[in-house]
Amino acid sequence: MRICYVGQNSKKETDELLISNFKELGEVKYVKISNISLLIDGGINFVYEYEDLSKFNIIFFRVPRSKYTLAASILEALPESVIHLNSPRSFYNASSRLSLYRNLSHAGINVPKVIFADNPQTSIFDLKLLRFPILIKVPTDKNKVMLANSQQEAKSMVDALQVLEQPILFEEYYPEARVIQAYVLGDEVIATLVKDPEDINYAGGEVKKHTPSKKIIRTALDVANALNAEYMRVDILDTARPIVIDVNLCPFLSEAIKASGVDIAKKVASYLKSKYESIENASKLFDEVKSMFTP
Repeated sequence: MRICYVGQNSKKETDELLISNFKELGEVKYVKISNISLLIDGGINFVYEYEDLSKFNIIFFRVPRSKYTLAASILEALPESVIHLNSPRSFYNASSRLSLYRNLSHAGINVPKVIFADNPQTSIFDLKLLRFPILIKVPTDKNKVMLANSQQEAKSMVDALQVLEQPILFEEYYPEARVIQAYVLGDEVIATLVKDPEDINYAGGEVKKHTPSKKIIRTALDVANALNAEYMRVDILDTARPIVIDVNLCPFLSEAIKASGVDIAKKVASYLKSKYESIENASKLFDEVKSMFTP
């Protein structure tokens, strides 16, 4: 089988782990997503160095969130015969925090309560609808995150952010909660880790092996179903009613494999192999049945 691995401009340790396992399945070609071109010629195709991506059996993406929309467009242009783990809809819906929260909330999944404002000044008085403390984020810059413990603090921060002329996201914050990272593959949660975040963006902190509750497992699988995705990491706050704070369709694996003891890269390769063999067997069966009725 031929596998097209679409990645970033430079390979990371996670890419090396996945590619090493994929090579046991067949030929693997590493393609930088920035080098993929759109060809419109009686239809829409994406090509790489004059090679039609639709000729591969499998296409696998591990790209940053900023490239999710492009990944979705590529998948939409490929024929159904090309195997992939995540749908165009999953990449579109996970391409921004606002889009993710909106779609998960629509599916009945618990997410932080947020207020999004193109003009933050208009939303200052709506903040009484939120539970403090809150995070104040600039969606276009993941590094611009501030913590406000009161409506007055929030107003002062918004006044300072006005000079950026950027939309603002106000999000309820849960400093007391641990973060559960659930790795979903197919209809299973194959590994879970837990950490106590070191900063207000739920980042940092040592990850440790974790035995998830049924609620956490159900939440992670509900997210995968809502996004029509087969492979992802779901970040969940371990509160009385689990709260989903993020989804990563192209997660790093090195640290997770070491901490959990689960070879996630090998499991992903095995899962792709089973999908390929299932389609091949179905195709052979169809041909056999067809030949029985063909003169």
